[in-house]
Amino acid sequence: MGRDLNPLNNILTYIPDGDHTVQTVSVSTQLINKQPLLIGSPLSGDNWAAIYDPAWERGHRRVFFTVDGTYRIPGRFAIDFIKLDSSGRFAKGSQDSIKNWYGYGADVLAVENGIIAATVDTFKESQTLSAHPAYDSSRATGNYIAIKIAPNIFAFYEHLKPGSISVKVGNRVKAGQVIASIGFTGQSTGPHLHFHLADRNSPLGAEGIPYGFKKFVKIGTYQNFEDFGKKRWSPLPHTSNNVGIGLPASNSILSF
Repeated sequence: MGRDLNPLNNILTYIPDGDHTVQTVSVSTQLINKQPLLIGSPLSGDNWAAIYDPAWERGHRRVFFTVDGTYRIPGRFAIDFIKLDSSGRFAKGSQDSIKNWYGYGADVLAVENGIIAATVDTFKESQTLSAHPAYDSSRATGNYIAIKIAPNIFAFYEHLKPGSISVKVGNRVKAGQVIASIGFTGQSTGPHLHFHLADRNSPLGAEGIPYGFKKFVKIGTYQNFEDFGKKRWSPLPHTSNNVGIGLPASNSILSF
């Protein structure tokens, strides 16, 4: 497939494999000088793994979606949060049962004061990983909430537990307010919270924007992600240097 991106007008021209027809789409690009917005935490408690890595070929940060003829990366700064125990396991007993996952049912919090812009609570939940249906990208979010926290800034919470959403569109929420619970809906390999900020009220038709958290404590990291869920993370000493502000490092372990 041949392609060419004109950086002046963000137009991608390409010829699909096996075709001779030139196609063009617009591409949304992220301004590199945009300052990250500092926000509150979407969760509380200890041992939350902040899962992401820009190097992953199919990770959130490298996957484009096309909506209304424009390519965007909604998850450009997304984090998947998974709860661990003190030994680094994410489930007690059988991992196939979602109720055995430590993060399942955990409270999800509004990161800032805002207005509920969207909710979806139509996805059902299988009780085991093995019975979970395969969803395409158009249904990847599962049950979700979007909060408008500033002009053209929306906080997205995805894969929520059915029946746990306690807010409605138009409701005003305060930072730290419980709005839902972690579940296992949509395109997911296990109970976790997908979180990101974007510039439009659309899970896939918006461009991800940078953010950081006002406060967290980094307690460890996975230097080799192959160990995730199998071994304890590499711990860090308890010092004031581990109190963080901003975006947590890839695959680090946090307390909020």
